[in-house]
Amino acid sequence: METRLTDTDTPYFLQSFMKRRARTRIVCTVGPATGTLARIKRLIRSGMSVGRLNLSHGTPDEHHSYVKMLRAAAEELGVAVGILADLPGPKYRVGEMEQAEITLVSGQAFVLQVEPCKGNLERANVWPPGLHKDIKKGSQVLIDEGMVELRAESIEGTNINCRVTLGGVMKPNKAVTAPGNTSTLDYFTSETLRALEFVESSDIDFVGLSYVRNADDMLRVRAHLQKAGKNPQLVAKIEIQQAVNNLVEILDESDAIMVARGDLGVELPFERVPSVQKQIIRMANEAGKPVITATQMLESMIEQPSPTRAEATDVYNAVRDGTDAIMLSGETSVGKFPFRAVNAMTRIAKRAESYLEYPMLAERHRAAAKKGGLAVDNAIADGAVVAASSLQAKAIVAFTESGSTAGRVAAFRPSVPLFALTPDFTGGAKLALRWGVIPVVVKQFTQLQDMFHAGSQLVLETSIAREGDVIVVVVGLPIGVAGTTNLLRVITLPEPLVDQV
Repeated sequence: METRLTDTDTPYFLQSFMKRRARTRIVCTVGPATGTLARIKRLIRSGMSVGRLNLSHGTPDEHHSYVKMLRAAAEELGVAVGILADLPGPKYRVGEMEQAEITLVSGQAFVLQVEPCKGNLERANVWPPGLHKDIKKGSQVLIDEGMVELRAESIEGTNINCRVTLGGVMKPNKAVTAPGNTSTLDYFTSETLRALEFVESSDIDFVGLSYVRNADDMLRVRAHLQKAGKNPQLVAKIEIQQAVNNLVEILDESDAIMVARGDLGVELPFERVPSVQKQIIRMANEAGKPVITATQMLESMIEQPSPTRAEATDVYNAVRDGTDAIMLSGETSVGKFPFRAVNAMTRIAKRAESYLEYPMLAERHRAAAKKGGLAVDNAIADGAVVAASSLQAKAIVAFTESGSTAGRVAAFRPSVPLFALTPDFTGGAKLALRWGVIPVVVKQFTQLQDMFHAGSQLVLETSIAREGDVIVVVVGLPIGVAGTTNLLRVITLPEPLVDQV
């Protein structure tokens, strides 16, 4: 007998789910290359755990259609899939231009101005207004992640008179960055407010805060969404120097972290990016919060059917370092080989997981949690992982309402399958970024013994374990109260129902 991940009529079963997927979560950006129901279902079958919407591109209608298709595909396949919407954030961009692209030549003069204009070979508008306040004479200015480099020679009123130091192609709406300078832009730009309106009107699990600078940005976005009756999990994207400087406070106020290496590699010297990436992953592991490693993971696969060996090594090392999730951007949104890219990501991640140093990763979180005195819920979660390892248990089963119980256990990196049994399908979607968690939608239980029996039957029916094997069950009491984790039970299979005792 095969057990379904949900109670929907689906051909997609738990065994194939576990066989196909890596324990490391895979985030896929949905776009023109994958924006149909059939293609999204194929992404899920290939290993996608979270579908990402880049709200800096496309229209609200397009994004609403992607949300509907993601939910429909997940329901049809019976798999909990999360949806991440990326806010544009407080970013300067090139305004309208006379042509689709303009080629700037090294050594030429060029003006960046607040006054609206159609960009040409001599000048371009930068919006929102404010860049002239944030930089000083001699500052480097980068366009499109460094495809064009400028040097600010003087600032006259709202005009920045520049010299092109590295020529290249400039296109409208591309990012304008001044590395090392502090942005004074309000986080709630008009573009970000429009994106938040979309989030408020849609069914979103995670919101990515682009160009987040400090804890205040996190708090303001959370308050804004809560005022609208929305409470998605907030993913802080670390991609500017200010965010690196304020990483501790940002981590405290976030639900998850993303290492957004594209802009990070522009803001920082490129040789610093690997060490900063490792630092962010370690700190997220210590805090027990999911961390996503993103940008240019398999970028060559936008055009090529196989990754480069350097890309494969990059993904492998990120998993070995302890990242919870890895992300594809252009590879799945506009690339020629989106499904090959997801399959490649899955294969690399599974290989890395076979060499993962589970005790070392668990100790990161354990040591950090002990500094403030290990709380009951974390102690139970830690105990479940230790017990599973010591007793050679076949699985850990966590009964969870909000996802917090399963999330706490996942933070200690169990080496055995971790099932999250939840009565709420949306709760399963919110676990989609949690490393190694397998959400299974079940009925609402009111009796402990029924829960123990259900966990026992799940692992037996799926052939995860056999009679006589051991599993570890974690529950929060009282039943049905979100946010509690306070009971651990070791079960030698099978666990009978009360009336069978």
